[in-house]
Formats: sequence, structure tokens, C-alpha cells
Amino acid sequence: MLEGKTAIVTGGSKGIGFAITEELSSLGATVILCSRTEKELNLAVDKLSNSKRKVFGIVADVSQFTDCQRLSDYAYSLTGRIDILVNNAGIFGPVGLLETNDPEAWKKALEINLLGAVYCSILVIPYMKKQGSGKIINLAGAGVGGVRSLPRFSAYYTSKAAVVSFTETLAVELEGENIQVNAIAPGAVASELMLSLLKMDQSQVGEDMYQTSKQLQNEGGTPPELAAKLVAFLASKNANHITGRLLSAKWDPIEDLKDKSKFTQNSYRLRRVDNKMFYETVI
Repeated sequence: MLEGKTAIVTGGSKGIGFAITEELSSLGATVILCSRTEKELNLAVDKLSNSKRKVFGIVADVSQFTDCQRLSDYAYSLTGRIDILVNNAGIFGPVGLLETNDPEAWKKALEINLLGAVYCSILVIPYMKKQGSGKIINLAGAGVGGVRSLPRFSAYYTSKAAVVSFTETLAVELEGENIQVNAIAPGAVASELMLSLLKMDQSQVGEDMYQTSKQLQNEGGTPPELAAKLVAFLASKNANHITGRLLSAKWDPIEDLKDKSKFTQNSYRLRRVDNKMFYETVI
């Protein structure tokens, strides 16, 4: 389905990013993943590379524009094109009440979660425009678009909500260029990031998130493969009618998303009116 395509997956060495890299490469794409940690990067590439999969890795910190530039240059040098960008890299940042947060750590969360997506998008768009096509897929985070915000995770929640607004704005900018931009919510995945909360003080994390992490540890959560399959669908020509949307890996079946009639002007958006999600309300 993705033969001949070149994909970049940031933060692709573990968790959801690893699952996305595995799925895209299994469908024929050449995948370049990045990680800040060389050891994790090499392990991931070794696990995924075989005669049927083309997976490459490069150490990069997406909060640094020069690193993002090296990543895009490297990807283009391998195949002469960049078709898919998956902005997956993300961190929680400081956890706890805002007044207890380290301002520099708060800023770092924005730089990785939001500016990393911005930087990588800036760099791949010229290639996609030259090719006449492209797909940019951003990872939204826990709670974004839901009925509750995430107290004690202000840096994370703010940055991920901004990612969705960035998605909608960029999609409009690229109308007419055959470049689709979407965001996905992967669901409650029992990732290393989520389970790391169990190592923190419960009063710091908050009762709700601590219990959620505990449940994920004991029972498992949303399989990361659901997010990977949604990314693969959005990266394919079968999703050319979808852009500027926030989609749920858990709650939005791919079969439904294939139906173009589902995508009215305001469907699958982030907006709320009068505390209710709205789809057809006209302001």
C-alpha cells in the first residue's frame, strides 16, 4: 500500500512510534526514525530491519531546528523524496501543580511536543510541494478533544492541544497542494511514558492519572497497533479526502473514515460550544 513512499517518524524507537514505524515499513515504505537516545535507536533499527523492511535511524532532538534539518536532509538523501511525516516525539514535561513546575522544563515540553512538529513540517513541506503530494500526521495526546482537561500536566496538555490547532491551521494553508495534515489521538496506551507515572509520588501525579496508570499496568490499555493502523490509513491515498481533522484510533473505525460523506465542514474537529462537542452547529 505504501511501496515507494518515504516516511519520517519522530520518536520512533519505542512505544507508539515503534508500532507506527513497524506498520509503515511492513506496508512497503522506507522509514527513517529518530530518537534522542542512540542505544534505543540502534535497538529499534536492528529489530525492524530485514529483507522486507527498509528502516533507518538517526539521532536527533526535535526541539533543535538544526537536528530536524539533519533528519530531513538524511531522509531525502536516501530516496530523493519525503512522502510522510509522523510527528510522534513527545514528553510529559513537569508533572504537578503549575506553581511547582520548573519553567525551563515547561518550556522544554513545548519545544519537543509542539515546536518539534512545527520544525519538521517546515522542512518537509517544500519536498512535498515539489512532489505534488504529501501526508503530515501529528500525535495529539491524552485528554485533547475529550470532556476533561489534565490538571498537573499543564505543559503536556497545552502543547498537545496546540498541536491540534496547528494541524487545522496548516491543513488550510496547504489546501490545493495535495498535502493532507491530520492529528490522531492514540488512546490510553500502556506505554513506557504512561507507566513512568507510577514511579512518581501519587500526590504529584494526581489520583485520577495515577489510578489510570496503575490500571494500564495491570490490565493493559489501547493497543499501540490501533494508532499505527490509523496512521497507515491516513498516509495512504485512501485518505486523500481527510485533512485538518482530529481522529481517534480507538473510537473512529477506519471503515467509517473511508466514507467521504462523514466529513462535513465541522466533523472531527477540536472545537466545543456550550460545553458540548459540536459538528453541525453554525456560529
